[in-house]
Amino acid sequence: MSTYRQLKRSKSTQPIDFPPPPLKEDLTDATVENFIETACAVCDLLPLSEAKFDSSLLSPIIPVTRRERRAPSDSIEPLSGLVLLSGYDGICKSCSQELSEGKVPTDSLANGLWIGEVPKELQGLSWTEKMLISRIKHNICTVKVHVSGMSKMKANVVSHSLPMPKIYDALPPPCEDLDEVLAFIYIGPNVPTAREFQRTPMLVCRNRVKVTLEWLKLNHSDYADLNISYKNLDEYPEDEPPVVVNYTMSMNTNKDSESTAVNDTEEDDGVEGGQCPFVVHGLTGTYLDHLGKVRPHEITARAVKLWE
Repeated sequence: MSTYRQLKRSKSTQPIDFPPPPLKEDLTDATVENFIETACAVCDLLPLSEAKFDSSLLSPIIPVTRRERRAPSDSIEPLSGLVLLSGYDGICKSCSQELSEGKVPTDSLANGLWIGEVPKELQGLSWTEKMLISRIKHNICTVKVHVSGMSKMKANVVSHSLPMPKIYDALPPPCEDLDEVLAFIYIGPNVPTAREFQRTPMLVCRNRVKVTLEWLKLNHSDYADLNISYKNLDEYPEDEPPVVVNYTMSMNTNKDSESTAVNDTEEDDGVEGGQCPFVVHGLTGTYLDHLGKVRPHEITARAVKLWE
């Protein structure tokens, strides 16, 4: 009974403020810091637990890493030390268990899965530039850029596999060859100009492609015997797409009614300025079985007709 009286007295003398005041800045920082996720240093995944482990298993006899080369005269050497994710010391439960059993974790970087940090030479490439540096062409891509009557732009790509992949000894390929694996559809109220093309993923910067191929030739084993064709590279324009532009006039919305959420009240998708949103769709497996032995350019023609 005395406890009840004390509780009742405390309630009457200490009123509760509602809503409560915001958290102090130092308390907010401490709360966020305690909930930050860090990656597993062995397999590069988010950890479920922390534990000490035997790191000697993470130094493979056959090197799986490679030090970056800046010139052809630089020798090919592996990185020194353990094969771990740089800057992390946590470990996930599955890696910890396999290491405790004296095994190299299946998903570990030391098990041949190391690729290193993405260098600046491979960052910021457009979709078309990525196709120019790819030594093996597995897919045919159809890019659709749709500008609504309200000037909002978005882009979609449908990618389907080639019956027979193309392998190149020299890159980039001749400009006219790109039409065999890439199609471009532009839908909008006006014929696209250089300003609209700048917002799409279709433009090519020749110098960026040159720098990327030169880096790959120095640092990627599959590109060591590559011939870089500077003659082919000079054929690519920089202010317009390197493939034929299939233009269709339309003042309609660019929203897809089948994929629009119930609570989506926007009239159009996309943005009015800057790089347009870009979504890639892949068609594989049973979806393509009904096509039989249809030639690649016929599949692209069907996609163009469907979007029109």
